[in-house]
Parts: sequence; structure tokens; C-alpha cells
Amino acid sequence: MKSIPFYMLLIVTFGLAGLDKILGANVPTWFLDQFKGTPLDLFPGMLEISFALIAILELATAVIIIVGLVKQKFSTQLANDKRFLQAGIILAQVTFIALGFGQRLTHKFDAAGALFFYAALTFIAGHIALKEEI
Repeated sequence: MKSIPFYMLLIVTFGLAGLDKILGANVPTWFLDQFKGTPLDLFPGMLEISFALIAILELATAVIIIVGLVKQKFSTQLANDKRFLQAGIILAQVTFIALGFGQRLTHKFDAAGALFFYAALTFIAGHIALKEEI
């Protein structure tokens, strides 16, 4: 399992971020201020829904990757079944793109570019990791 560090990076990155959002219970004022006046703020409550969706995406990414790793490790019948890992990698890319889109909406182009770059790197690293013998 040479690719464990890659998967652990995704689990920690998204799992901790998602947990922080969920356990915080409230949408931070910096989030509301950052997206005030953007298309996400057109309807009442959309910023809160957007924040919750990002938290769900982040947590789902981490959980799906964890399930994929557990299936690889403990299920002899499914040793070559990488569907959960593939889904986790795709969800990580989608999450990076969603975060980048949000930064783009607020004209934080450097941050948006970095997030789109992370999505591309996740695609490349995920492709390599999935080819590894697990």
C-alpha cells in the first residue's frame, strides 16, 4: 500500500475541515462577509446552505476514502475493488473545484488558482495511486 500517504493526506485535509465546520455549528461571520453580494447571496439562507454543502462534501470525501481503504485491507473478496477509492478521489476533485469556484466568485484569483491546481494534482496523484498494487 504505497499510496497510503496520499489517501491519508486527503482524509486529514477534508475530514478535519469538514468536522471543524460541523462542530462549529454556526456559519462563521468571515464566510458570510466574504460571499455577501455574490450570486450565492441572491436568496435568503443560500450562504448557510452553501457552507453546509461544503462541509458535507468534505466529510463525504474523507469517509468514502476511509471505507475504500478498509475494504481494500480487510476484504479478501474485494481486494481489487477500487470503486470507493475512485469515488473519493473524484469527490476530492469536485470539492477542490467547488472551493475554487467560491474563491473565484469573491475575486480571490490566487486562491482560486491554487485550488484548481490542487484539483489537477489530485487527479494525477489519484490516477497513480489507483494503479498501485493495493
